[in-house]
Amino acid sequence: MSSSNLEMKWINFVKSLRSVGVLLIFVMIPYLAFVIIPIQFILTLVALRDINNINRELNNPFLNNFRSKYLTASIVKFIGSIIVHVGGAMIAFVLAIGPIIDPFDLIPFPGWILPPTITLLVIGFVIMIIGSSVEVGAWDNLKLFIQQNKDMFPERILKDTITSVENLRSGALLWALGFLIIPILIGWIFQLVGYFGLSNVAKWGMKIEPITPVTQDFQPISTPTQDPQTIDVIKFCPMCGASVAEGARYCGECGVQLVG
Repeated sequence: MSSSNLEMKWINFVKSLRSVGVLLIFVMIPYLAFVIIPIQFILTLVALRDINNINRELNNPFLNNFRSKYLTASIVKFIGSIIVHVGGAMIAFVLAIGPIIDPFDLIPFPGWILPPTITLLVIGFVIMIIGSSVEVGAWDNLKLFIQQNKDMFPERILKDTITSVENLRSGALLWALGFLIIPILIGWIFQLVGYFGLSNVAKWGMKIEPITPVTQDFQPISTPTQDPQTIDVIKFCPMCGASVAEGARYCGECGVQLVG
């Protein structure tokens, strides 16, 4: 960005988003997700704090809309993710502990617990789909901010930033189509690509451009030369008027001194 201070804040924002993307890899792992999801949510809040610090100086409506929509989407998706993983954990628990409690299958143990579990999964997915729909609008606002303020970004990071934001938007859009099931996996991959694409932005943004030294041509100062004074050649004696030989110090006739 044009200001080094703003550029550093932007790089901090990008790094925070990249950390969110790193944890996205582990979100799909059962049980581990209960630890990862809260950490990911905290890192999201850190990224939003960074973008808020930037917008205090810029006061840009697109950045403000991005922040509010991304915060809303993150909260909604956080709640939906917890509900989905609770439902998944309940199913795993039933499948694991059912044969132990009722080895002869005398009690319809899974029968009464499956309906609320499936209900939880459906509610969780619906909530996450709603959050993803809001997130699409957030990435749209961030892209509009970048496109309308191209002069604020160094050329080296402009292209990578726009590409990453487009991938993140595509991933959120596919998640919004999650009722089709398969787009969820594709959207997850798109978001991974988008988040990790921000690594290039952080890498290039931290590079310091070499400073070209300013050279100035210096011309040697010439020492002024002083013309020797012209010495008048005395040809006649000022006293008696007699002719005087060149270079003589005394007049040959009257003896007066000619040169001091």
